[in-house]
Order: sequence, then structure tokens, then C-alpha cells
Amino acid sequence: MQIFKLFMKVLRKKIFTALIFVIVFVAISIPMAKNSTTEKAFKDTRLKITVFDDDNTPESRALTDMIYSKHKRVDIERDKEAMTEALYFEVTNYVLVINKGYSEKLAAGETDGLLTSYHIHEWFSVVLTDQLLDSYISSVNAYTAAGCDLSEAVEKAGEAVADETEVNYTSFNKQSDFGRSAGGYFSYLPYILISVVISALCPVLITLNKKEVRFRTNCSSIRPSSYTMQVFAGSAVFVSAVWLFIMVIGTVFIKGSIYSGTEWLAVLNSLIFMLVATAMAMLICSFTPTENVLNIITQVLSLGMSFTCGIFVPQSMLGAGVLSFARFLPAFWYVKANDMLCGKEAFDSSKLAGYLLIEFGFAVVMILITLLIHKLRYNSAKPAVRSRSSELRAQN
Repeated sequence: MQIFKLFMKVLRKKIFTALIFVIVFVAISIPMAKNSTTEKAFKDTRLKITVFDDDNTPESRALTDMIYSKHKRVDIERDKEAMTEALYFEVTNYVLVINKGYSEKLAAGETDGLLTSYHIHEWFSVVLTDQLLDSYISSVNAYTAAGCDLSEAVEKAGEAVADETEVNYTSFNKQSDFGRSAGGYFSYLPYILISVVISALCPVLITLNKKEVRFRTNCSSIRPSSYTMQVFAGSAVFVSAVWLFIMVIGTVFIKGSIYSGTEWLAVLNSLIFMLVATAMAMLICSFTPTENVLNIITQVLSLGMSFTCGIFVPQSMLGAGVLSFARFLPAFWYVKANDMLCGKEAFDSSKLAGYLLIEFGFAVVMILITLLIHKLRYNSAKPAVRSRSSELRAQN
């Protein structure tokens, strides 16, 4: 087990890098997962609004009451400098001035010069507030045009804009007991698994694959198959420890208990992707990249898959071209399986099994390519070793 011991000795020098990635992942994913436990419900955005009523009529007061019923009232001084400062420091988000003559123009059906608004940020909530005011004024004009007097039109317009629409969130996987916290936790795992495995495991494998080390190993009594198996064993011990640590963190800080039901399928999904990340690291190391090149490869693979496969950006928001390309990447199928478990897609056990098998297929293919490259390298090193041995015997 000399190779296995050497593997662990080199790994100890690289373990700090892996710990950094794991700690960062835990620090980010746990708060996000805890936030996802909140039951989803639609709520209107409430702005901090200040209204100055220069008209001071029943109609203008009705508008003021309608606005404050939907937003938070904030009183500030009526002066340009005070308004600018309050908007800048977000004491208030929106200042509305109901201009003098508002009720008269409203009765005449005019829409220009009724209101003046001040705001800094073009938030969607600010735009919705502008639309609310436009809708209110249009409703009043419509009722007056239909023959209602102004007071009746104002009352009916207020009732119209006060109506609320009931919004329900539907999960495609209603029968699943996959918790929201677990869903948020497992969603970001591919990024961290790729980063940890490649950044920590690859330097160890590259060290073992250096020409001088490989030639000395070829000259020793260790069989190539034994060498390969010991390297695989060392890699398995490392990645298993990382995966188990992440799973335990998930049960302690997210669940508070052991995983249950379909959450075990998510655990299986993460285990398969860990195999994919390990196979990926071994394949990369077969080409013995330098440290700088390895860092670039790590960032390209981890961030590239995260943005194209649906880890950082939901697959529903990605274009057809991006998704077509992502199908050739293992993280795409991990996200497909995780989305199904989360309820974003209708649960289908046969489809889920297909996703998992495709992931596993990526791992198998990369492992076979790695073994082939190792075999070719070992065979290419044999003649050089034998010729050197022949020269030494000839000199003796």
C-alpha cells in the first residue's frame, strides 16, 4: 500500500483548499436553504410613500386614503431639500403631490396636471404604483363618462382598485415529501463538488503522475493494476469523506433529523454526481496540467456548468441553444433530477432513473478514458525503462 500512503501524505498538504470550499459552501447554502423553508405566498409590495394634498377636497382625500391603504405612510417636511434627502436615504420611496385643481380637472375628464411624483429608483414597485394611479384616474373618468357623478365615480374607482387577486403556487410534485430546505441545499451542490474535488484531488494525482515518479513506479515491483487500484482507493477515501461531511451538515443544520422519503433520492443523486466529479478530476490529471492551468480549468468547469446547466440560473430561464449544449454536460442531468424532486417538474420514477443513469454514464465513460490514457502512458514508458536497463547491463 505504498502508493496509497503516498497519496494520503500528499493529500494532507492540499486538504486546506478543500476545507475552504466546503466552509464557503456551508456558509452560503445553509442561510439560502433556511430561507426556502418559508411557505411561498404572494404579497403586494408596500412602498414608503409621502402624499402632499394641495387640493384638499373630498376627491383628493379619497385618493390619499386609497394610496395609504396599499402602502406605508411616511410624513416628511414639505421642502425640496428635505424631499431630496428623504428620497436619497430611502426614508421614503415615493413622493406624490396632488396638485391644486385636481377635483375640478377630474370632473372635467382631464388627465394632465393632476399629479406630480418624485422618486429616485426605477423599481418595479414604483412602476406598479404609477400604473395604480393611472388605473385609478382612468376608472374615475370611465364612471363619470357612464353617467355617475364625481363622488360616486371616485367611490366605485376606489372599490375597483382595492380588489385583490388570489395567487396560488402549484407544485407538480404534490405527493413528494422533499423539503424546501433540502431542495435549496442540494441545488448548489454540483458547483461545490466540482470545485472541491478538482482543486484538492487533482494536485495529488498530478504529483503521482509526474514523469519521475511514474518511471520510478514502473521500475518497482508494484504492478500497474495495483498502482491504479491504490490511486482509486485513495481518491475514493477522500471524496467519500467530503461527501459524507456535506451530507451530515445537511442533516444537522437543515433538516435537524435524518433524511426521509424522496430526500434519499437527492442523496443518491449527489453521490452519483460526486462520482462524476471524481472521474472528471482523474481525467484532467491524466494530462498533467500546470497549477495555473488547473485553476483555470476548475473555474471554467465549475462556473461554466453552474451557469449553463441551471445551478445558478434556473433551466426555465435559459435559452434553447444553451439547454441543447448543456445536455452534453453531467450537471444538466443532476439539475433535472433535483428539479423533479423539488416539484418543479412532474415526478416520474422512470424519468428520474434515466437522469441518474445518464449521470452515471458520464462517470463511467470518463473513468474508462482515464484508464486507457494510463495504460498508453505506462506502455510508452516501458521501452525507455528497458533500454536504460540494457545500457546499464552493457556497461557492466
